[in-house]
Amino acid sequence: MINILDEFTAASVLQLIDVIEPGCGQSFKTLIPMMSRHDVCQNEMLFQMGQENQYEYILLNGLLRSFILDVDGNEVTVAFYTAPCVITPCIARSDNSRSLVSCEAIQSSRLVRFSEKELVNLMVKDESARRWGNQVLQAELIRRARREWSLAAESGAQRLARIRMEHPDIESVVTAKIIATYLGITPVSLSRLRSTSPTINR
Repeated sequence: MINILDEFTAASVLQLIDVIEPGCGQSFKTLIPMMSRHDVCQNEMLFQMGQENQYEYILLNGLLRSFILDVDGNEVTVAFYTAPCVITPCIARSDNSRSLVSCEAIQSSRLVRFSEKELVNLMVKDESARRWGNQVLQAELIRRARREWSLAAESGAQRLARIRMEHPDIESVVTAKIIATYLGITPVSLSRLRSTSPTINR
């Protein structure tokens, strides 16, 4: 369900924007009328791989994951998004305006979305908005580089410890199968790792 922003939601968006780049919320006020609230239910798709999508998203509450399909058609989770945060920028998750990943709500979630084009236009005119966009993109590049390094250099146990540190409550709400695909191991291997380093299982 999509709705225009109420005052509380608009204030929450501007507050998160200021957290990422202090003082930038003022610049983004011009985009508020072009933003819409987007509610997704648990297990609902926000967007799908191959679908045309030219939106930016800010997650206000809930939990999402993005995933791709491998050559055998199996889902491989590539990112988790725990509110409040900014979803991977459109430029980093699409090709020719079509999404390279699918995004699913693990919990019922509330997002705000707005046009990538409107953000680019604002960034061209406003230095503060430009800094914000660069911060978001840099954070995404760092996240991907660390994940790539982790998959290549760390053991399964180390990767499990890392996701527990980055997303402390994730094992209580995400299935072992999904977590295993993110860690690059089998569900059986994950079960063995959990038996030696137990936490909340689902």
